[in-house]
Amino acid sequence: MPDAFTQALSLALDLTSPALLAAPAPGSTFELFTAPSTERVRMAQQRFLWDMYRGEQLTFIPRLPGESTLEFLRRPHKCALNFTRVLVDILSQLYRRPVERTLEGDAGAVERIQRALSRNPLDRLLLTCDRLARLQGVAALRVSYEQGELRFWPWPAHRLAVLPQPQQPDRPAAVVALPAGAADVAHVWTAERFACVAAGRVADEQEHGYGCIPFVFAHDRLPVDGFWVEGRGHAVAPANAEFNAKLSELAHTIAMQGFGVMEIVNPDPAQDIAVGPGRAIRFTVSGNEPYGISFKSPQAPVAELLQDLEFFLRALLKSQRIPESVLSVHATSGQSGVAILAQQTPVLEDRVERRQVFAAFEHELLACALALLREHEGLRGACSLRVDFPEPELEQSASERMQMDDWRLRRGLATPWELMRRDDPDAWPDLESARAAWLANRDALREAGLAPEINL
Repeated sequence: MPDAFTQALSLALDLTSPALLAAPAPGSTFELFTAPSTERVRMAQQRFLWDMYRGEQLTFIPRLPGESTLEFLRRPHKCALNFTRVLVDILSQLYRRPVERTLEGDAGAVERIQRALSRNPLDRLLLTCDRLARLQGVAALRVSYEQGELRFWPWPAHRLAVLPQPQQPDRPAAVVALPAGAADVAHVWTAERFACVAAGRVADEQEHGYGCIPFVFAHDRLPVDGFWVEGRGHAVAPANAEFNAKLSELAHTIAMQGFGVMEIVNPDPAQDIAVGPGRAIRFTVSGNEPYGISFKSPQAPVAELLQDLEFFLRALLKSQRIPESVLSVHATSGQSGVAILAQQTPVLEDRVERRQVFAAFEHELLACALALLREHEGLRGACSLRVDFPEPELEQSASERMQMDDWRLRRGLATPWELMRRDDPDAWPDLESARAAWLANRDALREAGLAPEINL
């Protein structure tokens, strides 16, 4: 049986071959998700999810029955709502606020990794990975060494092919990466070797010495029957496309409601009908035959169509365990923080699982970064990482937030400088600087005799 590198190389040759690139992709959304399962079809499905997320909604609106391609292009009323992105972003809250990371171990390794973390916007990168994993099921960070520095790059699932390890379906034995903007180029990685394939031919092959594949993967859920799993987008994006089709039909219907249709009863069959100012229509009738001109206006059930769209959206939210209050659908004014917390319980439960996923992800990222530094810089020593994710901020009124902060301060659960940094994290890079600023403010107020009650 060929090894993982040989299998991955064969797959890369197939994916970049001119014949495969010229083959037509599945047409409609239904055809895409009912086509036989192949690597190319999986990539096309993942690309569809990504296109829907980034706002290419109008591309996937189908034609009306009997509507030609030209008539569809000229149809003036096409509407779309990108709730695929809204739902994915709402659920991806883990890295919305700064995450505290503590490195421990060899001083040289800690300093080098700290420099790498400072040169890469890690929270933003991991927020992107969280969103991609929500959307497509699997996301990856590529670790590279460029011009003396470590760089982290997010990779979506529609540009990756993976051969999993036989006994561990969540661990890759080989990775085929398709760079953006180059459909006929692929990079093949295993723990020992690298190859570049271009236009169905091997352009380069070498050993890299990392001892690991320089990709770190995050799964939306645990894989049990293969490496790839379905993300939320697998259910949300096709539903979004169907919703946009109904919304466009509704917009077209509402626009047509304002135009009456002329009805001509018993005109002269020998006369060509010409309608316009200064033109008359001649009627030749006898007896009691009806004749004349009237205007008909269609009476489409617009209210019922709107209710159908609303029911469609609310049913989708329920199927994804997303509370309506998150989207402010029929939100009740004056709700307390406790009520909001009760409604957001599914989102908070999901967050607990997400912390476990990305805590392990960050540890794997650290191990991969150390492996590259050992190869390129001869780094010695090791370090470990401790991650402290911030607790979610529940929507509260100003008075509720003040009461909660005062309650926490009185019981020693928080300090004033922690609250200062929470409210303005850009002003103080760490707790020590926030504490120094608070002490300076306290001393200034005491000298002015304005704050005698401050005793901390």
